[in-house]
Formats: sequence, structure tokens, C-alpha cells
Amino acid sequence: MKRIYIILFIILGIHFSFAQEETKVDENFPFSLLVRYFNYLNHGKEELKTYPILNQPESYCIWGCIFLMESEDETIKKIAIARLKGIATQLFREGKPVLLTSGMNSANFNITKNANLEDDNNIIYVSIADCIVTQAQDKAQGIFNHQTRKLIEENK
Repeated sequence: MKRIYIILFIILGIHFSFAQEETKVDENFPFSLLVRYFNYLNHGKEELKTYPILNQPESYCIWGCIFLMESEDETIKKIAIARLKGIATQLFREGKPVLLTSGMNSANFNITKNANLEDDNNIIYVSIADCIVTQAQDKAQGIFNHQTRKLIEENK
């Protein structure tokens, strides 16, 4: 009986390991857009001496701005919001409008949507969180996406 269970376990293990669907994806895209530095944005220039974290290179990318949104300091949050809008605007001007997504299975949704970038205004979908989304991530996503959608509507 023990042998039957072992054989059954091996057969099922082999079956399920080969049954996995493999999707070929460029691992650097679109994740690279989350960590791309936009250090020429000057939002918060006046506060750099008071808030040294705002001068860190990491605070000039989408991920960094989402991290800044976690702060309890309202000044830092306002600068993060301005930078998120600036990044969304810059990506739009480059012809790469980005919408941030989150939630269950958002990464797979993005792979499907990004397979053909010509289908909906060349929009690139980028997942910032899969299952657990913080309040700051949700707010940053809303701000960023609102700016992108506003620019798309203005340029129709």
C-alpha cells in the first residue's frame, strides 16, 4: 500500500510539474518603469534641506513616491503626490502612458493587457501590489491613474 501511494505521488508530481503553463515575459518590463528615476523633477525643491529623504534618488521614482506616501508628514505626502503626477505626465509625454494596478491577480492581468500595447491607447499596465494593498499604495495608484487618464482625455 505504501508503494502505491509513493508511485501515485510521483506520477501526480510529474504531471503537475509539467502541466504548469510557462509565460515568457521580459522581466525588466514593465517593472523597470516603477524604479526608473525622474531626478529632474523639482517638486519639493524648497523642502530638501528640511526633509533630506526627499533628496534621495529613490524618492524620484514611482516606488519611492509610494513609499513617501506612507509618511505621516503631510508635507512629504504633498511632495510625493506632486512627483507622482509629474512622473505620470512625463511618461505620457514619452508616449508611454502607464496605469498602475493592484489586487488579486493583477500581475497576470497586466501580462495579458501588455501583450498588445496597440489595443488601448498604448497604455502600459504595471502592478504595484498583488494581494495586500496598503492605504498609501491605493491612494498613490488613484492619484497616478487619475493624472494619466486626464492626460489621455485631454489629448483625444
